[in-house]
Amino acid sequence: MEPIPTPLNPFMPETGALVLPSVGALFFLPGDWLIYLLASRVPAAAQLLQVGPSDYGGTLAGFLSLAVWLVLAIGAIATTSAVRRFDRALTSTIAGAAAELRRRIRMALAFARYRRSRRGDRKEPSFEVGELPALRHEELRVLELHARLTPGFAMAVGDVAEELDVRGYEARALLERLAQLHLLQSTVGGLDGDTAYTLTAAGRALLQLRYARPRPA
Repeated sequence: MEPIPTPLNPFMPETGALVLPSVGALFFLPGDWLIYLLASRVPAAAQLLQVGPSDYGGTLAGFLSLAVWLVLAIGAIATTSAVRRFDRALTSTIAGAAAELRRRIRMALAFARYRRSRRGDRKEPSFEVGELPALRHEELRVLELHARLTPGFAMAVGDVAEELDVRGYEARALLERLAQLHLLQSTVGGLDGDTAYTLTAAGRALLQLRYARPRPA
């Protein structure tokens, strides 16, 4: 049995020099090789179908090549789509991880500031009944709000502003003044490290002393 010739190499013709193949030669290349594989590997089927080297570059080779190129095109589109989905998922995961890392860093820094502020013994101010700090009505209301908190809870600036129906900067000014008087102390509140306040022992004592004083007749 004579050996079956392989299809011509369009990239290196008989001259032996490397050239850029024509579109037609490149298009028929998959079909020619399928015919060659069928004729060389399954000669009985090739004889039954009457397929051989004479079909190189012919109609059968054209149909086979068209099918191969369509499959390759569909595979390329599917691969590109999968790569894009993977890229979006990876980008979203990285962005989420970065946001979570930033949140944890903010929390760690906030807790570190809080621990530094708690270092050392804090001496609560003492005062006599007749020497209570002069407080406005809004400041007393802020202390009362903190006195009603469950132990272990704190009130953030936004919570105080909502309770008093004032703007955020006004609530912050009230809280900062009471903190300067050592009637409130700053702590950490919320998942984003927002500053919150709790009632100190001095603040609780001030409320008790104020409401224990006899009111003028």
